[in-house]
Amino acid sequence: KMYGNVCPLLLFLSCSGLERLVLNVNVLLYKKFTKIPGDQIGVSGGVASFVCQASGDPKPIVNWNKKGKKVNSQRIETIEFDDGAGAVLRIQPLRAPRDENTYECVARNSEGEVATTANLAIIREDLLPLGFPSIDMGPQLKVVERTRTATMLCAASGIPDPEISWFKDFLPVEPRASQGRIKQLRSGALQIENSEETDQGKYECVATNSQGVRYSSPANLYVRVRRVPPRFSILPSNHEIMPGGSVNITCVAVGSPMPYVKWMLGSEDLTPEDDMPVGRNVLELNGVRESANYTCVAMSSLGIIESTAQVSVKTLPKPPGTPIVTETTATSVTITWDSGNPDPVSYYIIQYRAKGPDKKYETVDGITTTRYSIGGLYPNTEYEIRVSAFNSIGQGPSSTQVDARTGEQAPASPPRNVQARIISQNTVMVRWEEPEEPNGQVKGYRIYYTMDPSQPMSLWKIQNIHDSTIITIQNLVPSETYTVRVLAFTSVGDGPFSDPVHVKVLPGGAATQIPGKFKVGKVTDTSIELTWEPSYTKEGIVNYELLYKPVKFGSLEKLTFGPRSSYTVEGLRANTEYSFSLAAISNKGIGAFTNELVQRTSQAKPSAAPLGVSCDSPSSTSLRVSWKPPPAETQNGALTGYELRYQRVVSGTGFEVQGLEVKVPPIPPDVGQTVLKGLEKWTWYRITLAAFGTEGSGPESLPLLCRTDDDVPSAAPRQVEVQPFNSTALRVTWRSVPPKHRRGQIRGYQVHYTCVESGSSRSLPRIKDLLLGDSQEMVLGGLRPETTYSVSVAAYTTKGDGAHSKARVVQTLGIGPEAPSLSVHLGPEPSVVVRWGAPDRASGAGAKGILGYRLRFGLKNATTTVELPAKEQTYTFTDVIPGLTYVVSLSARSQSGYGEEALEELEVPESPPRGYPRILDSINATCCSLQFSWLPPVESQHHSVITEYTVAYREAGGVDPFGPPHQITLPASESSYTILGLNHGTGYEVQMCAHSRVGCGPFSPPLLYHTLTFDTDVPRNFSVNLATKTSVLLTWEFPESPYTYRFTVEYNRQKMEVDARLRKAVIPNLQPDTDYDFKITSPEGNMGGLRHRIHAKTSPPITIRRPEIDHARDTESTVTIILPSLENHSPVKNVYVVVVPLRRARGVFRHLKSPDEMDLEEVRACRGPVEKHTTRQQKQVDLRRAYITARFTPATLPAFFTLGDQLDYGGFENRALEPGQEYMFFILAELNATTGVWKMYVASPYTDPVIAPDSDPQPLDAGDGLIWVVGPVLAVVFIICMVIAILLYKNKRKDSEPGTKSLLGNAEMMAHHPTDPVEMRRINFQTPGTYCGRDFNSMVSHPPIPITELAEHTELLKANDNLRLSQEYESIDPGQQFTWEHSNLEVNKPKNRYANVIAYDHTRVVLAPLEGVLGSDYINANYIDGYRKQNAYIATQGPLAETFGDFWRMVWEQRAASVVMMTRLEEKSRIKCDQYWPTRGTETYGMIQVTLLDTMELATFCVRTFSLHKSGSSERREVRQFQFTAWPDHGVPEYPTPFLAFLRRVKACNPPDAGPVIVHCSAGVGRTGCFIVIDAMLERIRHERTADVYGHVTLMRSQRNYMVQTEDQYGFIHEALLEAVACGNTEVAARSLFSYMQKLGQVESGEHVTGMELEFKLKYILITKAHTSRFVSANLPCNKFKNRLVNIMPYETTRVCLLPIRGLEGSDYINASYIDGYRQQRGYMATQGPLAETTEDFWRMLWEHNSTIVVMLTKLREMGREKCHQYWPAERSARYQYFVVDPMAEYNMPQYILREFKVTDARDGQSRTVRQFQFTDWPEQGVPKSGEGFIDFIGQVHKTKEQFGQDGPISVHCSAGVGRTGVFITLSIVLERMRYEGAVDIFQTVKMLRTQRPAMVQTEDEYQFCYQAALEYLGSFDHYAT
Repeated sequence: KMYGNVCPLLLFLSCSGLERLVLNVNVLLYKKFTKIPGDQIGVSGGVASFVCQASGDPKPIVNWNKKGKKVNSQRIETIEFDDGAGAVLRIQPLRAPRDENTYECVARNSEGEVATTANLAIIREDLLPLGFPSIDMGPQLKVVERTRTATMLCAASGIPDPEISWFKDFLPVEPRASQGRIKQLRSGALQIENSEETDQGKYECVATNSQGVRYSSPANLYVRVRRVPPRFSILPSNHEIMPGGSVNITCVAVGSPMPYVKWMLGSEDLTPEDDMPVGRNVLELNGVRESANYTCVAMSSLGIIESTAQVSVKTLPKPPGTPIVTETTATSVTITWDSGNPDPVSYYIIQYRAKGPDKKYETVDGITTTRYSIGGLYPNTEYEIRVSAFNSIGQGPSSTQVDARTGEQAPASPPRNVQARIISQNTVMVRWEEPEEPNGQVKGYRIYYTMDPSQPMSLWKIQNIHDSTIITIQNLVPSETYTVRVLAFTSVGDGPFSDPVHVKVLPGGAATQIPGKFKVGKVTDTSIELTWEPSYTKEGIVNYELLYKPVKFGSLEKLTFGPRSSYTVEGLRANTEYSFSLAAISNKGIGAFTNELVQRTSQAKPSAAPLGVSCDSPSSTSLRVSWKPPPAETQNGALTGYELRYQRVVSGTGFEVQGLEVKVPPIPPDVGQTVLKGLEKWTWYRITLAAFGTEGSGPESLPLLCRTDDDVPSAAPRQVEVQPFNSTALRVTWRSVPPKHRRGQIRGYQVHYTCVESGSSRSLPRIKDLLLGDSQEMVLGGLRPETTYSVSVAAYTTKGDGAHSKARVVQTLGIGPEAPSLSVHLGPEPSVVVRWGAPDRASGAGAKGILGYRLRFGLKNATTTVELPAKEQTYTFTDVIPGLTYVVSLSARSQSGYGEEALEELEVPESPPRGYPRILDSINATCCSLQFSWLPPVESQHHSVITEYTVAYREAGGVDPFGPPHQITLPASESSYTILGLNHGTGYEVQMCAHSRVGCGPFSPPLLYHTLTFDTDVPRNFSVNLATKTSVLLTWEFPESPYTYRFTVEYNRQKMEVDARLRKAVIPNLQPDTDYDFKITSPEGNMGGLRHRIHAKTSPPITIRRPEIDHARDTESTVTIILPSLENHSPVKNVYVVVVPLRRARGVFRHLKSPDEMDLEEVRACRGPVEKHTTRQQKQVDLRRAYITARFTPATLPAFFTLGDQLDYGGFENRALEPGQEYMFFILAELNATTGVWKMYVASPYTDPVIAPDSDPQPLDAGDGLIWVVGPVLAVVFIICMVIAILLYKNKRKDSEPGTKSLLGNAEMMAHHPTDPVEMRRINFQTPGTYCGRDFNSMVSHPPIPITELAEHTELLKANDNLRLSQEYESIDPGQQFTWEHSNLEVNKPKNRYANVIAYDHTRVVLAPLEGVLGSDYINANYIDGYRKQNAYIATQGPLAETFGDFWRMVWEQRAASVVMMTRLEEKSRIKCDQYWPTRGTETYGMIQVTLLDTMELATFCVRTFSLHKSGSSERREVRQFQFTAWPDHGVPEYPTPFLAFLRRVKACNPPDAGPVIVHCSAGVGRTGCFIVIDAMLERIRHERTADVYGHVTLMRSQRNYMVQTEDQYGFIHEALLEAVACGNTEVAARSLFSYMQKLGQVESGEHVTGMELEFKLKYILITKAHTSRFVSANLPCNKFKNRLVNIMPYETTRVCLLPIRGLEGSDYINASYIDGYRQQRGYMATQGPLAETTEDFWRMLWEHNSTIVVMLTKLREMGREKCHQYWPAERSARYQYFVVDPMAEYNMPQYILREFKVTDARDGQSRTVRQFQFTDWPEQGVPKSGEGFIDFIGQVHKTKEQFGQDGPISVHCSAGVGRTGVFITLSIVLERMRYEGAVDIFQTVKMLRTQRPAMVQTEDEYQFCYQAALEYLGSFDHYAT
């Protein structure tokens, strides 16, 4: 083709020209570009790469030029490939305009060169065009094992969609060149299969479209190659076999790569080369005849190893030689023998037996010698003995047997049947039989006899006899009893003595013989029969005398009976040993007694049941029954076992037996428990147990009821129905699981649903939980329209999910119609008219597709629904209430269901009431008060909500009858009132008016009432109303009186002063069951005398166990308690359950009286529900008052009682528990009256506290908020009015003097600071009291507090349950006497965020009005004075969207430089403030252009810097906004430390010449007031050393309403000031750190310690000792073992919570705390070194909180003790509960070890990389000598976090998680702050840490190390940067 183009030219060229042309053509033929670079548009600071490659012959070299010269720059790099034939030009980072140019690629070879060019354009980041490529997800570091698949992710966006390519090590990746091994997926990800080492490198993802090119951050891919030489994991073993036998030899080897394994016999391969297995090879040998060595060979590329197994062929051993007897004794024979085997044997076996028929051989084996002594033989016995040998094959034949006789021995038993018989007056004949065990030939017998058997045998008389068993003993002494014993002897020695035989010679020569053969006959459990041979005597036997007694613990009994040869002793105890002795009686007297005969009675049935029978359920199908044996004396013999029976029962009103009784197989007697298995789940069983002996079973135990544990339901919910709800929702209904299949209490349901496509699910099912077990309906929202879903339902118990119902497949509806056009306006009073038009889109048919409408109307939380036909276009609602805001929503219905709703709100305006309240005629008058009632105005006379009433009264015919009346404001809920403090015998005119929110109505006509005349009286009719164990309630009568009358009660040398007007008093601290005399006297000076005595007795000391909380039975609104049994307490008449609501003061329980010292009369009186018409204050008092909720008798007292079910129990309502309220309970028992007329009670202790289920509190809205705020203020005004009325009465004639003096005195006292606005107010303004007609200046009674007394003053305020604090706060002037007309203008009302928070007219910020715009001078903001500076602050609300322009106009006009924002934009899912600043760039708000210059987000606050420019002005100003983000949603911060740090930053940044500091929260009164007061007071403290919180709050209230909105905020102000005074300013500039440390190192004057020690100790003092209530979860019994140290536990408010595991108590707990970093809240998790028991929890914590960096600051063992359990796997992967942890790499650095793990959730397969940094240079004692290494370590951790870490916190631990852990976090914060701010405050940093976890930075050494390390860091300020 090319020649075709050239040839026509040849005709016109000369030869030389032709040559040149041909040369150029050749160059073109042999050199061309295979990759041509294209033009690129890059982003400034980014990357650009141009790829150029050429081919040719010879191969060309490629170079890059810029402007004709070779590129040469540090930022521009050329990377060659393809042996220089390709080159990549890489420019990084791009700089404009320097790098914008044309770049030339030149390819050269010996034949010439060719060139191509590419252009580069660069755009700034802030000027990028729409659609410029953006990397949404770049590649991440990845480690993969060789041969595995690696996927590098990349996702990009842009317009048009960008193309994605990849670079590896700056060179382009060519998937086509990898033969399919490397693929670029459709998503843009790069997938590398069968990865190789060459794939390792740095990868970049590049997105390119027509707008430009964007590079991702590079990510490394590491290909891990395991190289392990082969080793044997199972070595081949040696074997011995018989000839012709078979054997299998196993050999296993491992390594990486895995080795091949083969077998060899000598040089012969037994395994074929082509069939060589990997890793394991089993050699099978059959018919082996010869011994041989077999070699196992394992080989891989890393080496060859061998191991040999020996196979020995052996036969059975031969018989040993005949044994030779070498020695005999009476009990042993010693033999020796010859082995008889040439080969060694394993051991020998000896068999022996005594000669005789049916004698069996006994065996001794394991003998390893050829000599052995056989012991344990019988004496004088002949034995047969033989020997055999044993080897590895087995036992050989026996040797020839040998006979041997053992030697003789002394007899082993005495002679038998020894008898003695008197044959004359002095002669006895003794006879006997041979012994049973003579042990040889008996040589003779020795006969011993004596008259004194207590003598030693050596003193007895002896006669010997040979060859005879009879002997005669002569010369006996008459009338004496002789004792005779006989023994036999052999040649070896004497045998044992026979039992003694007694014989007695009677006077006259005849003797009574001992009864012969005295023995036991028949034996029963209560009798023993005795038999004998009759005694012989010439005179004859007259009687027998029998003596018997129990062998143990019994007295001797005597029986006498006539001649006989047997006798049965009756009435004996079963299974008891008795001894018997018998003597015959003749006329001559009683003979000798026989020897004692001992016999045990037979066993009988046990007479008692087993003791302590109890049971529990170890599983859902088993019960464990435990017991103790019956008492020993009732067992009546040895127990042979236990008999257990059980039967299924059904619980209803009682327990009904159902099912057959099952008898368990006999249980052995030594067992104390058994487990019944195979039972039904969650079922009650009746269990009985009896003991039995050989004679039968004893009585059964009382029936025991026990229930098996619950399990998952065995069946699915029934009748599951799924219906389309709308286009994006389905309604699911079902019926519960049948009771027999529930197997436990149903806790809730799970609804599983998934999208179905083409008949099958395409994704994992999604799950929705319904916690209520009785709810059977759910709406699944957020679905796709016209999509098919599969839905199933399962119930679950505490054990887990049950069976799923059959899946229902349902399709959602199509998209419904659009919202109709809607208009709402007021109609004729009172009504609302709604009009609408059809929607534009209605499911394909326009307006014709509309089938009807659904109209909802009403208040926000209570709407009614109306269904209307399609033709309707209007609807009218009547009976609307003025002053309320109504919501109207309308949706159209088509075939697809209801569509979008149109929503409108309408506020119905109010008007003042036109009528007046109607005072009722009935009135209750006393000497000093008038009580009256009224009805509200007639409904037709007020179309608005009554908000309050005003009562006006004046003295009829008084001094000034036309003067202003006294006025009292009452809440609208009141319908009666008592006017107190009136004069007696005086007429008063009373009238009333009603108020709405917009004004008051007319007063009612005045009515005249008279008070009664006043009579002085004393208390009368004293009586004891009731008594407890430690208290008595004293009551008396006393008339209503404004005057104090006090009297004294004396008892037991104690005195108690009482106010008579109370009419009752509890006398505490008494002793139980004690009589008391109470002496009642009035002190001198009281009107009338009083002398009285009264007797009382306290209750007896009866103990009642406290009730227990049963958490298993709690519901969403009730609490169940377990009541103690009171059946044994006979004096109990009634039992009451008492509920005690608790109040808390800043996290700690307020003081609570013991149950015995409560006012039980008041408790008994409080029985009904809280009335709905009570005021908020009254309701709060009611909710804090103890009350009785139920009454029972002891017989009707249930075991369980549910509180809050609102039923009646014994005349008391079991009222509902208040959500979120904390309660305790106790039992009160009323005793039967025994003495006196008063009632006696005893009480149980309190239960543990329990919180009723919480509900979400509602925000302060415009209506309720006014009442809630004004209510307490009115109450205070009313109390002050009462006090002043009394004062007026006492000082009628001194009307004006006191107030004047007070004010003048105050003016003189405060005149030295006339410039302070607060002091000016003390002089010029009146505070509360003006409403009652007199001046009463509260500020006079609250002077400034010197800072030396501030701590004491604060403690005084907090004492007695914050009593003084509450009183002081309530007494502050609400300041509502000022006008707010501008706020009430209609044009300005929408500019107020809250209707009740307005701007007073006299202090409001007036904006420059805009021409022609009505109300443009208004903003809801007021000037607030500071310390000695008027208008120092502006307090304003959080701007609304419509007031953004006004807000920035105010900032500009006031020349403000600082805006303080004390709220987040959204809290508790409610908008608190609208975002009035640009997120980035510039926004214009009205006339002001606002540009965001900088944002610095820190852990607890954020600083934004703005540039402001006003249109028409050339001036630009800089304004900073400081947003405090750590104020909690409810209450106040727990510690003031972060707030004070925030305030210091604001102060430091605000210029001295700037305008007012603008402060706002949401309403601009509560938190705003806190900030202003604290800031102003810190200034005052700095100048005057005094604080005046009360005065400044009073001042602010006169400038803006509600300033400092709550009592908690008022308390927080005091705590903040106290901490600021105690700590001082410890912040120091970084450059001054060295001098500051030198100062700290010096000994303080007047002290013996350095400043450093004082600072460290101050930190301890300021952190209050943590109350146990701060460690609730950590102190639970199920969690205590999880704490390494008992005193180091996480605070409840900052602890890290794990996701709870259903049914496992405490599964949400781990000893870990969140710690805020410098820039990030919860930036760290400080935790202890894991224990073995908490390792799984540790990995759960890392996963659930996305923590991928772990810092370990200890060794596993230090100082010989375990500091941390090894919680990670070392070599191979390990599983910790759900998580598989695989070690990937380990790097040993100079000061630390870095380990990398791949953690995979086995439930869903997700993985992430976790890196552990273990610092190894911390000494076991003390701290490191230098901080340099630790600083490097901190820098490396944070650098890795920035590079690889996810958003989760860094987990830090040492051993306890406080010492070294605290140092690491402290330095991390301090060093980062030094870098950003150039300031250091180690004291405040550590203090802040200690508010989040106790004991952080544990020792003074560690504290000093923080300072030292910070100082060292100053010398290397670029550590983090590098």
